[in-house]
Amino acid sequence: MLITKIALATSVALATLIAAEAANAQPRHQSGEAYDAQVNPNYGFGPRVTIQPNDAVTGNRVIGRDPDPFVRDQLLREYGSGHPD
Repeated sequence: MLITKIALATSVALATLIAAEAANAQPRHQSGEAYDAQVNPNYGFGPRVTIQPNDAVTGNRVIGRDPDPFVRDQLLREYGSGHPD
C-alpha cells in the first residue's frame, strides 16, 4: 500500500513538472508597436510599425527581421555591443 502511494505521488509530481516545462517552452510573442530602427540605424528610431513574429525586438525598437530564431538571437546579442557590422 505504501509503495502504491509513493508511486502515485511520484507520477503526479512528474506530470506536473512536464506540464510546467511545456508551458514555459512556448515562444514569447510581443504585441503592439515599436520603432523601426532599420530605417535610421544611426539614431535607432524610425516610423512606428506593428511587431511581427519574425522581428528581433529590443525595448521599443525593431532591430531586424528573420524567420530563423538563431539569427534573431544573434541580432539581439550584437545590437549595441559596439561590434562593427
